[in-house]
Amino acid sequence: MKLIGLIASGSTTAYAPVIIWDQVEHYAKEEQLVLVDDTRRNIKYLGVLRLIKRFEPFLDTKKRTSYVDNPDLVETGTLPHSSGYVSIIGVVSGNGLSEAQLPPNPGSRVYVIESPSDLELGLGEGLVVGVHKYSGIEIPLDARGIPYHVGVVGATGTGKSRLVKAFIDEVLAKTNYNVIVFDHTGMDYTRFYKEHVVEGSRIVLDISLITDMILYRTGLNRNTYEPYVMVSLLAYLYDYLRRNKPELLAEISGTGSGQQKLVPQIPSFDDFLNNIDYSRLQEILARENIVWDINWFKKQSVLMLQRMRAKDSSKIRLGIAIDLYLGKQFFESLSKRDLLPQDIVDKATSDRLVVIDLSTEDLEARRYIVSSVINELWRRIEEKREPINTLVVIDEAHNYACRNCGASHRAITRIAREGRKWGLGVLLATQRIIDIDPEIRGNINTWFFSKLQTPGDFNELKGYMDMSGISENTLAILGKREFFVAGLMNPFKMPILVKVKEVE
Repeated sequence: MKLIGLIASGSTTAYAPVIIWDQVEHYAKEEQLVLVDDTRRNIKYLGVLRLIKRFEPFLDTKKRTSYVDNPDLVETGTLPHSSGYVSIIGVVSGNGLSEAQLPPNPGSRVYVIESPSDLELGLGEGLVVGVHKYSGIEIPLDARGIPYHVGVVGATGTGKSRLVKAFIDEVLAKTNYNVIVFDHTGMDYTRFYKEHVVEGSRIVLDISLITDMILYRTGLNRNTYEPYVMVSLLAYLYDYLRRNKPELLAEISGTGSGQQKLVPQIPSFDDFLNNIDYSRLQEILARENIVWDINWFKKQSVLMLQRMRAKDSSKIRLGIAIDLYLGKQFFESLSKRDLLPQDIVDKATSDRLVVIDLSTEDLEARRYIVSSVINELWRRIEEKREPINTLVVIDEAHNYACRNCGASHRAITRIAREGRKWGLGVLLATQRIIDIDPEIRGNINTWFFSKLQTPGDFNELKGYMDMSGISENTLAILGKREFFVAGLMNPFKMPILVKVKEVE
């Protein structure tokens, strides 16, 4: 430890002003951990140095002195000095911390903590994603805070994915939680966990979502074309199964007698349409590896539009939209999907980690995949009525947790509100906290934050926690992999600057 100054008059149990000695001011950096030694009371306080300013009594902007007109005098006659504040964390007692009940006496000595050996703190066991930037002291995060949810906020390039990766590794190594990661870009986590990656393009999509995707891509009027597209999709499936696996039609529609027959009874399309078991349909889509063909779909759509007595112009418009705005590639992307949400959860249960690469999917499909997997987790909770101990990690979360994000927003909101009871936590990593729905933000109890995208994000963050003297300017000069941690998992109970460890 190195002595850097003295506590000045006006201290409280939360803040204490400190006057810094000139000879050692280069050791006094903002966010440095300090020890305040109050020898009169035999109390030692642990704190963080903040709001350092440089003063000169003869160069006050509100006073005119001879130095203004004689700049050469500045070199010999001025008395510059530095001062700041110590944000008091607590009182060092034994090898732990307790609450500060008395302010430190003026004149108490202030020491900078330069290494972990300077101060033995019993902070307990926990998840270690990094160390305090200047002292090198490990900051163990309380794993009991996982189901109370975690937020990671920072501008592009701050190292959010490195922090999240370190957090995932610690969760897997030190807890019994399983982890499901939704990688929005397919670039941040898939390269670290290649053996655990599942392509989003393998997950079966339901008919209503495919309808929405077609309408969105083509720009067709929903009120007019939604029934046409949806019935055409079902007609395609009916015809495909009739030609390849006719016995499955009765199974899906529930029209079979349950007895084995040499010649399976094939229900009419109307019977099929009126009696579909959509859960069973999803299972068959995953099992049978349905092949989608653009030309055959166009043929089915024309037949269905004729059957539904659509105008000729509607048939033409739909045909043009299919050819120009969907194309062969869209229908190929619907083929070879063989996984259901329950398969993802099963894999997470057996392997403890699944990373879903969403990069090839439309945004609506990505939101559907996120919501369907979360809904499967809730289905299992409701079925077994016991904790599921799972952490859901969502990258670029502003695309899924915004108020207008539909099904994914509803699924994440439910985790935020109810997940803690069942060991179901969510980690949201985002550039824009302001785009996360306030109901979700309000239920996140641990935050990591670095340099932010906009001033509005800082103002939002201030509304959810005591920043303890941290300013927007402080965040602006943070380097890569430097984050403040605040909230329930933080052992210091006030924001502390952490340098995230290197990950591989």
